[in-house]
Amino acid sequence: MRALCLAIVSEGNIIREVIMSRQFLLLAGLYIVSLSDILAQTERGAIPDEAKERLDHIVGKWEFRTDYLDRNGGVRRSIEGVEEAEYAIDGRVVELTTVVNGSVSKGWLFYDIAQESFRLVSVDGQGNLWNFSGGLDAYVITSQPRRQANGRELTLRFTHSEITEDSFVAVMETSIDGGASWRTQSKQYLTRKETLN
Repeated sequence: MRALCLAIVSEGNIIREVIMSRQFLLLAGLYIVSLSDILAQTERGAIPDEAKERLDHIVGKWEFRTDYLDRNGGVRRSIEGVEEAEYAIDGRVVELTTVVNGSVSKGWLFYDIAQESFRLVSVDGQGNLWNFSGGLDAYVITSQPRRQANGRELTLRFTHSEITEDSFVAVMETSIDGGASWRTQSKQYLTRKETLN
C-alpha cells in the first residue's frame, strides 16, 4: 500500500506533474486529515494487525524508477525519484514525501477503522486532490473518480506485487469509463534505502 502517491507524478492531459506549494499543502492538509477524526479512531480501538504491519512496512526511505508505458506495453520513458515515509500522527497516519526532478508531492496514508479500509489522500500544487481507498483483502487501492479539464471522469487504480521487506512493484492503471475498462499507464519499481521505524 505504499508509494501510491508516487505514480500520480505523470505527464500529458490526464495527469499533471505534481508540484507542491506550502500554502496549498497547508489548506489541503486541513481539508484532508482531520486530527479529531484520527484521534477519535485512536479512542475507539486499535487498527487490525495486518493494517499496522502494512503501514510499518512503508515507513522508510525509498528510491524508485517509474516506467511510463505505451498502449502496447513498451516503455516510452522512465523517471527516477525518492520517497520518504514517516509516521505523522500517533503511529496511525503515514506522511509520504515524494521528490522527482526537484518537484515535491505529499500524501497521507492511514487505515480507516470505521470504513475498514486504507485511505490515501494525495495533493499537488495545482489543486489536484486524489482520494483513494482499498481493503485488506488485496494490495489494490482505487481513487474516487475525478473530473479532468476535458470533462472526462478519471479513476486511478494501483496494484502492488512482488512485495518483499525491501522492494515491491506498483502498477498504475487508469479508467475513463467508470472502471469498465482499465489501461496500464506505468510500472514503478521501489527499493528501500533506509528503515526509519
